[in-house]
Amino acid sequence: MWRGVRLAVFSYGLPVPGEKRGGIERLAHELAEGLARRGHEVTVWSYDPRPERAAYAVRPLPHEKFVTSWLGRRLTMGYLGNFLAAAVRYGDADLVLTLGDSLLMPLSGKPLVRVMAGSALGEALSAKSPLRFLHQLGVYAQELASAATQRHCVGISHGTRRYNPLVRSVIPLGSDLGAFFRDDACKSPEPSVLLVGALGGRKRGRLLVEWFTRYVRARHPAATLTVVGERGGGDAEGVSYHVGVSDEGRAAMYRRAWVYATPSSYEGFGLPYVEAMASGTPVIATPNAGSREVLGGGRFGELVGDERFGARLAELLSDRARREELAARGLERAAEYSLSKMIDRYEELLLSICRGREAESVAS
Repeated sequence: MWRGVRLAVFSYGLPVPGEKRGGIERLAHELAEGLARRGHEVTVWSYDPRPERAAYAVRPLPHEKFVTSWLGRRLTMGYLGNFLAAAVRYGDADLVLTLGDSLLMPLSGKPLVRVMAGSALGEALSAKSPLRFLHQLGVYAQELASAATQRHCVGISHGTRRYNPLVRSVIPLGSDLGAFFRDDACKSPEPSVLLVGALGGRKRGRLLVEWFTRYVRARHPAATLTVVGERGGGDAEGVSYHVGVSDEGRAAMYRRAWVYATPSSYEGFGLPYVEAMASGTPVIATPNAGSREVLGGGRFGELVGDERFGARLAELLSDRARREELAARGLERAAEYSLSKMIDRYEELLLSICRGREAESVAS
C-alpha cells in the first residue's frame, strides 16, 4: 500500500504577502507545496506563518525574538543556526530536508537532504565589504564540511558544485510554466525594462538605474524601468519600485516588459532568468556563474560586461528582430527548467532514501 514520505523541511522563512522575501524562501515553499500535493505529509519548520491555502503544515522554530533581530540573523544564519537546526525535534518525520545550516543535523538521528542554494564562496567573492567577505568565507568552510559528511547534499546548479566539488548531485531550480507564459498582447506600448532584485549588494540594481538614466532614457525618452525591490536613494525619471509583489503580479510584470535586465555580480542559479524566458521576455545580464549556466553561455540571452551594458540595453530596445530571436530561444530554454521536473527529481531522491532505509531495516 502506498504511504508517502513524512517530510520535515527546515527553512528560516517562507513567502509572506506584502513583505520582501528571497529565493530560498520561495524554494522552501515550492518544494513543500509540490511534495504535499503529491500525497506526502510535509511540515515546514519556520519563523514565518503558513501561506494561505498551502497544502503543508507549519511549525514554529524556537527563539524567534532573537533570531529575527538584526544581530540575531547575522549570528544565527550560517553559524549558530547549525545548533538550532540540530536541536529541533522533528517528531515522526521519515527524513529532514534543510535549506541551510545542516552541519550538526546528523545529530538529530534523521536521514538528511541538504539543499545548497548557491555557494558562500561565490557570495564572498562578490562581497563589497571585508566583514561580509570574512563572514561568507566562514560559512563556506561549513558548507564544505557539510558536503563532505552528508551523503545527500544537493546543489541548485552546476555552478554550486564547481564552488563546492563535494556536493554529490545537482537538481536545478524550476519555474511554474503554468504561471509564467508568453503573451505578447500584454507588452507595454513604451519600451520597458524589468529588474527583480535589490539595489545594493551583489544584485547591483542601483547600477542598472544609473545605466537606464544615462543610456536608455537618452535614446528612449518614454522608456520605463520597473524594479521589484525596495526603493533606495533618490528618484529617477521613469523608474518605479514595487515590494511584496505576488507571484501573479510578478508574472504579469515579466509579460509586460520588453527586456529583463540584471547586472548581478553573482547568482547561485538565477531563477528570474528562467521566469523571464518563460514569459517570452529577452534577458540581458552581466556574466556570473548563474547567468552563464542558465543562459547557456549567451545562447539563450545576452551576456554583456559593465562597460557595454547600458548602451547594449538601449540598442536591444530598438532591435525588435533581436528581441524576437531571444524570446524564441528563451522559451526553448525555460522548458528545461520546469517546476514539475524539479519536484520529480526531489521526490525520486526522497523515495529512494526511504526505500534504502526500509531495505536496511529488513536486512538487519
